[in-house]
Amino acid sequence: MNTTADINAPIRILLLGSGTEVGSSLLQLSKEKNEFFWICPEESLLLDVNRRAELDDMQFDVVIDALSLRYALQSDYEKFQSTLQYFSDRANAPLIMISSARVFSGNKEVPYAETDTPDSTEPYAQALIAAESIVLSNPDNIVLRTGWLFSGQGDDFVCRTLGLIQDGVNLAYKDDLIGSPTPVSDLVRVILSMVNQGHYGAENKGVYHYCCAEEISWIRLVEAIVATSGQFDPKAQVEVEAIGDSFPEVQETSAMQRQSLSCRKIFNHFGIKQRPWRSKLRSLVKELYKAN
Repeated sequence: MNTTADINAPIRILLLGSGTEVGSSLLQLSKEKNEFFWICPEESLLLDVNRRAELDDMQFDVVIDALSLRYALQSDYEKFQSTLQYFSDRANAPLIMISSARVFSGNKEVPYAETDTPDSTEPYAQALIAAESIVLSNPDNIVLRTGWLFSGQGDDFVCRTLGLIQDGVNLAYKDDLIGSPTPVSDLVRVILSMVNQGHYGAENKGVYHYCCAEEISWIRLVEAIVATSGQFDPKAQVEVEAIGDSFPEVQETSAMQRQSLSCRKIFNHFGIKQRPWRSKLRSLVKELYKAN
């Protein structure tokens, strides 16, 4: 990434999607870190091709796309893709796009590697695949795919599950997916490490994968949420027993779609290790109940 004359100057990061789950967490979790300076344009600016001059006037060392994960199904996502093309064509600062394991169909029996070709035909995946192609047209850019994100903010699956428990709604989840839950705070750690290393000389580019260390089926993840909730809500304990009765320990997993990722490359290139997700999930559920 670009270097500056003053080695003590902060890294200037242009953040696309500062109001998203990932974007707001990047800002919140780095607010005590003086080595980063954040530039956060409004989404309206990013979607308006007639306002490119305003982007031209901005000075930054790296661009982070935290918007695509949330925005890929929007009707005007093509406008944002043109902005990604604009930044990739400028080539004066690398771009890191946050993407998803959902670009893969899930038909592979082992975690997906960076060398696997995205093959999902779902509209959301197709939009992300198109954006990835734009970003990777510049060899200095990075696409970072991640797993099932949770933060306890907004409408993520942890909040939705807790809401259903409190409302007394039956948790009728299908057990047809295997993946790796990943707290947004852990993804933020990874992104900032990549930014730092790139700014100070690391030349690693292209596609990388990061998710937490343990695979789990979707219903077992719901069970993990509910089990922790049972310490605070009697309704949750009823759901734990119902899930246990409906889904025995021995499951046939061969027919499940696997949305998990191999993360050896990011360790080999950046020294970034996978962390477990269970302790963070338990802490988050406790915090959400205490806040209510």
